[in-house]
Amino acid sequence: MSATKVSLIFTSLLVLTACFKPASFQESGIETPETWHTFKGLPGNPALWDKPLVVDDCAEVEQRWWCNFGDSTLDAFIARALMNNKTLGIAATRIEEARAARLGAFSILMPQINLNADAQRGNQGFFTLDKPLAYEDVSFQANWELDLFGKNQARLAATIALVQNEEILRQGVMVSLLAEVARSYFDFRNYRQQLAISNENLATQKRTLELTIAQFQEAYASDFDVQRAAAQVATTESRIPTLQIALETTRNHLDVLLGSTPGENDDLFSIEEPLKLLDPQIVIAAPATVLGTRPDVRAAERNFAASISTFDAAKKEWFPTISLASFFGFQALQGIQNSSQSTTVLQPLIRTWNVAGTLTQPLINFGRIEADIESAGARQKRSYLEYQETVLEALENMETALANYLHETLRNVSLTNAANHNHKALELANQQYTNGYTNLLDVLVVQRNALDAESVAAESSYKLRKDLVNIYTAAGGGWAY
Repeated sequence: MSATKVSLIFTSLLVLTACFKPASFQESGIETPETWHTFKGLPGNPALWDKPLVVDDCAEVEQRWWCNFGDSTLDAFIARALMNNKTLGIAATRIEEARAARLGAFSILMPQINLNADAQRGNQGFFTLDKPLAYEDVSFQANWELDLFGKNQARLAATIALVQNEEILRQGVMVSLLAEVARSYFDFRNYRQQLAISNENLATQKRTLELTIAQFQEAYASDFDVQRAAAQVATTESRIPTLQIALETTRNHLDVLLGSTPGENDDLFSIEEPLKLLDPQIVIAAPATVLGTRPDVRAAERNFAASISTFDAAKKEWFPTISLASFFGFQALQGIQNSSQSTTVLQPLIRTWNVAGTLTQPLINFGRIEADIESAGARQKRSYLEYQETVLEALENMETALANYLHETLRNVSLTNAANHNHKALELANQQYTNGYTNLLDVLVVQRNALDAESVAAESSYKLRKDLVNIYTAAGGGWAY
């Protein structure tokens, strides 16, 4: 075969494989709503509901969403997580594995060329006329399966779609990682503030206890009042270890998310940057934009596309397989004289070559091909249903995140008002108790109410931030920045 013909064959094959692509974008069959259902029929004051969230059909999904919190410490946590997180590194290795499989599928479309070298020396009796001989053979062997019916191309298309699937899944890991870092960070800040609130209230209750003991010694209060005040102090003290456990647990979890050992990020945990107020109006993208952005939806679509190509390859197993084989080499045969150890050439160096073609047509395989086709068809159906389920779950996640944020906004307003009123009531109760206008029980009740109200209001403020993180995550933000 001339060099020109070989070159033409290689060129044709490269053009063929370059033009072949995996299955194009596949529709899920789920009707995408025009707007989010959460915004329909909201209770309460419509003017208030218009403030926290606004849907804009032209808006894109926010990718660097953590910057909206205006927290440089959170930004530093995010940067370290992206650099060192191990789960993200594991996802990258899965991409490398899928790319290697794609290369293997592509190599099947190309001719396989091998170098063979053989050298023998010995006396084989009658076969060598009772003389020692040396035999040498060097040849190049080429095999090429002509993919005339596209079976191997379909397999290649499936591997390309799976590579795309793994690349998108890594984006999904990134989205989940950034959300987990932000939520854990706000949990850490919340537990730290809860500790501060408890310690501050504990100090107030201890002062009340000291005052009650002093009054008891002056016979202005009973031992019953002392015991009630002491019980209040002990109850508040019992909250602190629980909060400390939650604080340390969250801190250790953040260290793992950042790909470091516990205690390695003390420089970040020591920063006490005040939280900034949330943007009073958050712009939300339309459902179609969200579904087109979320990595899990796009990954499920690529997995379905890969199953289509796999099913196509299974059906083409019925078509014949045509292969070409050839070799070209050199042979030499030498006779050896034992007396002088000199060599006498019995046969001059000769060239060897061969070209052959093979056609294999499946006839009887006892249902193997049919089984492979049915199996591939079942995987395609399953992938399609998983695609649809992923779309529905994406819509559910976003609707739930929106509803939580909207209702928590109203709840936070009420809790903040309640905390302010309880704080004012505590000041009045302390003044009246000091001046003898009210009893200790009223003061203790007001102290407990103030502690609970302040704690719940602070927790709601952090929950509001985590709910906003959930909205950004449900929209698929964080993988492209």
